[in-house]
Amino acid sequence: MKQFVVLFALALATASANFIPQPGFPEGRIINGYEAEKGEAPFIVSLQSTSGSHFCGGSILRKDVVLTAAHCLTSKDGQVVAGAHSYKNKEDVQVRKFTNAQYVVHEKYSGGVGPNDIGLILLKDNPFNLNAVSRDGSNPVSAVNLPSKTFEGTGEGFLYGWGRDNSGSLPENLQKLDTNVIGYSECKAALPSNSPVAQSNVCSYTAGKPDGACNGDSGGPLVTKSESGVVQQVGIVSWGYTPCATTTYPSVFTAVSEFKDWINENC
Repeated sequence: MKQFVVLFALALATASANFIPQPGFPEGRIINGYEAEKGEAPFIVSLQSTSGSHFCGGSILRKDVVLTAAHCLTSKDGQVVAGAHSYKNKEDVQVRKFTNAQYVVHEKYSGGVGPNDIGLILLKDNPFNLNAVSRDGSNPVSAVNLPSKTFEGTGEGFLYGWGRDNSGSLPENLQKLDTNVIGYSECKAALPSNSPVAQSNVCSYTAGKPDGACNGDSGGPLVTKSESGVVQQVGIVSWGYTPCATTTYPSVFTAVSEFKDWINENC
């Protein structure tokens, strides 16, 4: 079967050998992941339609700034749900509505699969409360750190997102994947020769295994954790090859370290 490179926000409604998906609302999944512990990723958010349908992930950089993929920012409006474990459960979460007037899309992003797949949602008029305490005494909503200057771009990583598992069921609860983060050169060598991977990408990869991000995980965070427990977001889910459950190619992310200046200039 042929394999196609697709944006992870796409819904694969048809499995045809000559069908190349176009951007749309996803169903989504992390392949070979498992359920995260409740509250272990307080920085992740679910981007949803106004009716509550999850279509992309994102992360909180500041109380009024959400980081996601540019290709997720196509609808005229929606809502950001923070503090959720089940993306459908609206109890003890923070919901912020947005319109496309609050988008900041990288000026060099040309659409589709390609570099500069990064965007922001600015919530300056209705920021998140990062000091909120849940019923169990935890802080369910917090910001993630940008990569430090010493970040090398490789090592053990963790991917978070909502979506279908290998059986095809759609779990409501946040999923997690333990994975290896690899740099541009190693990623390029593991992908087809005509792959559009760029030096501003970072990848997750377990050689010979079909794991990684897939439809609906778009915009979500790939993070690393230091020995002291500091979490840094190193990637934004961007694109990969399908069928997700069988392809052994790397998943491709926008490398956050390459866009720190852009983020700071546009927040």
